[in-house]
Amino acid sequence: MYSLLKIALVSALITYNVQCFAQTKSVLFYKDGTSQTGYVTFKKKEIKFQEQKDGKKEKIEYEKLDSISGYINPRSKRKDIKPRMAYVFPTGKNDKNFQVFDLVKKGKVNLYKLSKYGNYSVIWVPSNNSSFATTPIPVGTRKTITIYGVKRDNETFVTILGNKDTSVSFVTIADSFKTQGSDYFSDCTELATKIKDGEKGFRKEDIKKVVDYYNTDCSEVKH
Repeated sequence: MYSLLKIALVSALITYNVQCFAQTKSVLFYKDGTSQTGYVTFKKKEIKFQEQKDGKKEKIEYEKLDSISGYINPRSKRKDIKPRMAYVFPTGKNDKNFQVFDLVKKGKVNLYKLSKYGNYSVIWVPSNNSSFATTPIPVGTRKTITIYGVKRDNETFVTILGNKDTSVSFVTIADSFKTQGSDYFSDCTELATKIKDGEKGFRKEDIKKVVDYYNTDCSEVKH
């Protein structure tokens, strides 16, 4: 009996959270330069969009979107408020698996993290950036999981370097940060060497330091 009540309560909370998030007003920016303001619900492959809270839902595919921002009422007296921005990119070469990202660091290479803007309960990370295999990773668990990716301005997709995450015991993905990281940053010989050195150099946990090093210390890299 207790188990049934627990399941019912969890289901109710999930439904409530989704409904609440669906009422979040956002601005969608499309790749064709247009924009649209309304209420959104995030799904795996698309956004459900409503111009009004009780309006008809419209499916919008992620590949049509450039970015998403929070809505700020133009009548607001506070002029210093900046809307939260999130960016829509595919993950992995030739991949149609689009995700929503927050910008963490900007430079010659940009660092992104998978956004909580979409209120995901599960995210799908490409295994070794493959177009054919994806691995589900739950978020919103007791131990927060942050998925980082890198992207240069002239690249169309975000590259997630090394997908192993030992904080989730049942997820087994080959830890390929040394190989993928040194290859991605191969235009900076010294950094690539530091990544290959692993414990003596940079590891996956040092991704912010890796990006900082690339953006400030790699003089051989052209802007």
